[in-house]
Amino acid sequence: MKILDTSVIIGILRGDSELKKLIEKLKGEEVATTVLTYFEIFSRIYHRNLKNEERMVRRMLRLMPILDFDEVAADKASEIMGKLLKIGKPINVIDAMISGIALANGIEEIITKDGDFKVIEEVCDELKINILNHQILRP
Repeated sequence: MKILDTSVIIGILRGDSELKKLIEKLKGEEVATTVLTYFEIFSRIYHRNLKNEERMVRRMLRLMPILDFDEVAADKASEIMGKLLKIGKPINVIDAMISGIALANGIEEIITKDGDFKVIEEVCDELKINILNHQILRP
């Protein structure tokens, strides 16, 4: 199973052609997202009053599992963040939490456009981070 990060879902909604190709390649594979991605996307939608986008996002998210942040994920995320802080490379806490969710659920890969995730591989060899285009998209 793979996790689609916030940046990928936003890119899909914006019609990113690279991401459309990726979705075609992923057909037949199990993909999920996280409750934190849900939070990031809907915070943006409610802030900007994006009613049309809200409908599209809800339809899209119904097609995949939304993984929760629980105690096991919190422990995994804390371990990642602790290791990153030790080597002087802290990241956005939500990115660490998404990675914790992935580890807690046995996810093999996070697909993202957020280059901040790449440093996680330095402290966590159980998780593959697939960064598309190394372009950072902010929700």
